[in-house]
Formats: sequence, C-alpha cells, structure tokens
Amino acid sequence: MIIFLLALIGAVAVMIVLVIGRLAFGRREQFDRRKFFPWLLRYFIFNYLLCLLIVYFSLPALTGPFWGWQWLVWPLIFSCVGNLFAFVRPAVGVLEDVSAGGRLRSEGSASQSMPRDFSRGAVAAAIFGLIIAGLVGIVAPLLITIFTTWFDINAKALAAIPNVRIQKSAVLPPTDANNVVLVSKGVAAYKGQQVLGSNGQNLGSAYGIDPDSYTLQSIKGHLYYVAPLSYNNVFVNLSNPATPGFVVVDAENPQAVPQLRTEDTQTGTSLRFLPGALLNQDLLRHVYLSGYTNGRLLDPTLEVDDNYHPYWTVSLMQPIRGYVGDVLKDVLIVDAHTGVITKYAPQDVPKWVDRVMPASTVSQYLQWWGLYHAAPWINPSGLGQEVPASDPELLYNRIDQPVWLIPMTSSSSNNNSSTGVFLFNTYKNEADFYPLAGIGIGDNVVSTFKSTHSNIRNYDVSSVQLYQIYNTPTWVAIYVQSTSAPSDSSAGTSETVSGIFQAVGIVDARNLNGSNVQFDTSLTQALQDYQQWLTQQGTGGGVTTGVQQQTITGKVLRISPVQQGGSTVYYLQIEGQKNIFTANLSLSPKLPLVQPGDTITGTYQTSDNTVVNFQSFDDTSINLGGTPTPSGTPQATPAITPTPTPKPKR
Repeated sequence: MIIFLLALIGAVAVMIVLVIGRLAFGRREQFDRRKFFPWLLRYFIFNYLLCLLIVYFSLPALTGPFWGWQWLVWPLIFSCVGNLFAFVRPAVGVLEDVSAGGRLRSEGSASQSMPRDFSRGAVAAAIFGLIIAGLVGIVAPLLITIFTTWFDINAKALAAIPNVRIQKSAVLPPTDANNVVLVSKGVAAYKGQQVLGSNGQNLGSAYGIDPDSYTLQSIKGHLYYVAPLSYNNVFVNLSNPATPGFVVVDAENPQAVPQLRTEDTQTGTSLRFLPGALLNQDLLRHVYLSGYTNGRLLDPTLEVDDNYHPYWTVSLMQPIRGYVGDVLKDVLIVDAHTGVITKYAPQDVPKWVDRVMPASTVSQYLQWWGLYHAAPWINPSGLGQEVPASDPELLYNRIDQPVWLIPMTSSSSNNNSSTGVFLFNTYKNEADFYPLAGIGIGDNVVSTFKSTHSNIRNYDVSSVQLYQIYNTPTWVAIYVQSTSAPSDSSAGTSETVSGIFQAVGIVDARNLNGSNVQFDTSLTQALQDYQQWLTQQGTGGGVTTGVQQQTITGKVLRISPVQQGGSTVYYLQIEGQKNIFTANLSLSPKLPLVQPGDTITGTYQTSDNTVVNFQSFDDTSINLGGTPTPSGTPQATPAITPTPTPKPKR
C-alpha cells in the first residue's frame, strides 16, 4: 500500500536531517560505530512507525508548499526531543553523583561515568533538527503566507480565483415553480427517523441517520433528500462490514411517504464505505490508500443515480496560492457498495451528479471577491467591500442544472439588504453576479414570515430560499410545527428546525412586510395568491421568462366576484376551456360589467394548475368609446323646432 512507501520516505528524510546534524555539528566527538549505528537504527524504526501512523490517520495532502511534506516537522520534533532527553538524563545522574560526595577529577572521568549511549553528536543532531523544524514549520509558512496573501497585489489575485461574470441584467433566471423545495433538512430528518423502523427489522438499534447528512438532489427530474444509514457505535461497526442502505425523502411533496432503501448486499444498495467508519472502511481513508494523495479530499457527498445506486462524490482540491486558494482538480466518484473509484475531470462528471464544487470553497471564493475585487487590501473604512449574506443554497433553476445561490451584502453589519446575487456553477469555477440590489436578507426575512397575521399558531419558519417566480425575486419558506430540535433562523436560510410541515409562505423579496406574505397550506394556492398580489401591485402578475404565454378569446359562461385579502378577484369560466381563470380589477375596469355571453380576450401563462391568472384582460363586447368624431370637421348645430302653443278652449 502507498502509505508504507510514504512512511519510508518520511523516515529517511527525518534521519537525513538528524545524521547531517550529528556528523556536521558534532565534530568534537570521535566517530564511534558502536554508538552511531544503534542510534541510527532506533530512530529510523521510531520515525518509520510514527510516519506510518501520521499518514494513516491524518491523510496529509501531498500538494502545496514543500509538496505537502511539511507534516514531517512532527516526527522531526519528536526525534529531537528524544535526543535531548538522552543527554539530559545522564547529565542529571552525574550531577547527583557530585552532590552525593563524588569527586570528578577530570573531564575524562566525567566521560567515563556517562552511559555508553551518551553522545554530544546526538545533542548536535537534536539542535540542528529543531532549527530545521522551526524554519519549515514556522518561518517558511509565515513567509509563504505573507508573499501569497498579503498586500494589494495578492489580495487582487485571491479575488480573481473565481471566474466571475457580472451580468448587466438584474433579473435572475426563472425558477420552475414545479420544483420548489417544500421540505427542509430538519423536516426530512424528522420523517427519515420515523421510517427507520418501518421494515420491522429494528434497524434503529444498530444504525442511525445524521441530521446533517441529508443531501438535496435531483433523481429522475424530481427533488429528494438522501441520507446514509450510519453505525450507532464502534461495536456495530466491528460486527458489520456495511450499513444496510439509505433513506430517501421527497423534497417537493411534504405528504409523500419516505423510502427506506435497504436491500441485500448483493443488489448494491448497502454502503460498505462511508465517512467516519473504522479503519479502511472510512471513505476518505479508502480513497487516500487507493493512491489519491496529491490533493485535499473534500466534501464527500452521497448521491444516487437514476437507478438508486449509491455513490460518493469526493472533490480533489489543490491550492494555487501557497497554502490557500484551493481549486478543483479532479472529481472522484466512489461506488459506495464496491469501493471502485472513477476519476473525472470536473466538466466530464455524469449528469446525475448535482454538485462537485464544495459549498465551503464557494463561500471562501466569494469572501475574497467581495473584500478585494473593488477595494484595496488595507481598507479600514470598508468602502466598496461586500460579504456573503448567507451560506450557499442549492437552487434548481432547471432540474438538472443546479447552482449555488449566495446573496451578497455590504460589509456593514447594519445592512439588511443585498447588493447583488451570485449564481455559482456547481460543476466548475464559474459564477454569474446579478446586480440585484435592495433584496431583504438575513433576520428580516424570517421575521417577515413569522409576523404574518395568518401565522396565528406561531409556527416556526424553515427552509427560507430565494427564487425567481413570476419575474420577481421571491422568498419562499415553509412553516413547521417544531419537535424537540431547537430552532435557529439567524442566517435567514439556516436549516435547523425539525418538525412537521404545516404551510408555505411566499413574499416579494423587495417588499418584506408581514401583510405581503401569501400563506397557505399548499404551494399551488400560495402561488396563485402571490400572482394575484403581484397583479394588484401593478406588475401584471409578473410574466415569467421562458414560460410559454397563451392568448385566449372566448365566450364567458360564468363569472363571480370573490373577496380575497381586501380586494376583489373575478373568477371566470370560458367556453371550451378546462381551466378556471381569475382576473384582478387592476387589469381592466370592465370586469364589474362582464356578463355571461360576453366575448373576452386575455393572456395567461401555461400551467398545470386548475386555476390560472390572467396577465391581461379585455371584454370586446363592451364598447365604451363609440364612434370618434373626425378631427377638424365642424359639427352641424341641430335645428331647434319650437313647441306649438296650445289654443285656449272656448
């Protein structure tokens, strides 16, 4: 295995330093083979075993400064301490003899009283080794950090690592309303824990599910959370070579029953390798021992293909600015059942893989970009600086092309609105920045959802996500009845609420007010209410880019006004149409005059919903203008016929 070779190289390197120190700086001592070779053998064996342990458990990445071999500082330090201790111990013994009344008549007699393994050369080796360790472990890293991250030129280089395209348009790509996430990670964890014992095998006694391990992903064009079954304790791990499988929770339908995917190990559903397992069963150790030592192994993520076969994706990163500036080198896809590893270039990963750019790396990139791309390295005023307003959120603009969404805000802690929004590619180091200023962020968003008058039972707010709906930046959140897990919504998009889904809320991201929140138990009705609200604001319901718009002309069969949220909405049934249409009074003043039998025309967006909102409306049967009079033509004054005076009766 490769770790034996790495340990051998490490032990040889440490011993070279010690031997140079002993032979070059311990010249006053006559070379003695009986002392030197036993010393060499003892410390070689010690360093080989220590290097083996370090490589096996810490998995050092052989990349970056010193080609990643700076971890050898620790074996070198321990060896130096051992050599110094070998000197101090006999020296202390001599001092004790003197204090007890013994008399040293000469330096030769002192030497004769020392143990045979005592050597001034060992002390020289220790001092030289500590000097090298200080240079490699302290001085060099400090200098490398200064010359790769300090000063304005290096700050600009860090800011340029993400390939950012600044868009001229402030309109985000449209979100498919059919793929809105209505299940938070906390709710998924609650549902997944409940289904753990559904197959009657009492799996919960041996296996558990980490609430943070639920991963949002697309499977056959539908969004799900997937989480692996992990060992409850070390004894279960020792007695079982694999966990039974994983849990799948529907992320779009809160009422869907979770799936417990546990089958026989021969079918390939069981997980033989997973993070945190013992010894070689640990996922990253398995990858490292398979020869992938030339990079940092980050972000192990469980993803399943369209046949529900489990794989782990691991990002192999390499720094380009000293110790920092990790860039994606390769993507490793590990069969969770067999352990087979396939290496891909980032652009060549299979389409069923949703993400290979780690969220933590994206956050670091955008932090550098926000601080330095438009501001100097030293900037006490904070002028021109931006920071990410939240952690990256996985957004599915199109079901098979997810992106990381990150709102940006100014560096001032008092700012609660955005300066723009990033959509970061999940496959490669590319990002689009939309100058979408004025969007409410942070605690204001959660407070807005909580304060709506419809939330009379004070449900907790969870899974706050930003979408582009009806051509409008929109916050969507779910309301949950929390269980024992605490709620923490300090970041606006935090994901710690565990409980049962109760309702969904939608609000215009630029108009954060509790009275503007559209609150309903179903997404379909909430979207309809939201479009009606946008229509009332004069936006026409927000025509969504990329969604087909239809024009309809037909005869009204029925019409009825309904009061909704303090305004009147008209429901119409049109001859030959399967949908019910709604229109707000702001679309046309003719609406109160429409009667069954009138011919109307209007536009709307195609939808799978039964109720569809009109984007424009007109009743062509109502002619309010008449025939206009030609301009410049004088009108004839009508003749006045006098009324005859009646004759008096005689």
